[in-house]
Amino acid sequence: MKRKVHFNRYDLALIIALVVFNLILIIKNPLNAEGSFAEIQVDQKKFARIALAQYKIIKVSGPIGITEVEIDNGRARILKSPCQKKICIKSGYIQHADRISACIPNRVLVRIVGVERNRDAVDTIVG
Repeated sequence: MKRKVHFNRYDLALIIALVVFNLILIIKNPLNAEGSFAEIQVDQKKFARIALAQYKIIKVSGPIGITEVEIDNGRARILKSPCQKKICIKSGYIQHADRISACIPNRVLVRIVGVERNRDAVDTIVG
């Protein structure tokens, strides 16, 4: 036996409010900020920091071989890697701030970094 679902005006108002709220979050989400730099780390040590505005292929030497990182058109990806499963290559491009792509067996990490704010500046004054 099927049950009929009945919505009253309050249910519809709540659904519309939630949809609008979610659309605002998607559009204005600070976590989707565009990145400015690609930071490459090998064995948890900073290897390079490259501006995303240029095209470049960087060869990074890790414990099991050479990993190639491609910077192209405001985004970055692992292009070639000596690991067996190639999951790092299949993960594709990253372009938003604080996103990462990593070749775990070769200990290479590519992280997108946004524009850094001045840490000495005052954020808020409460009083």
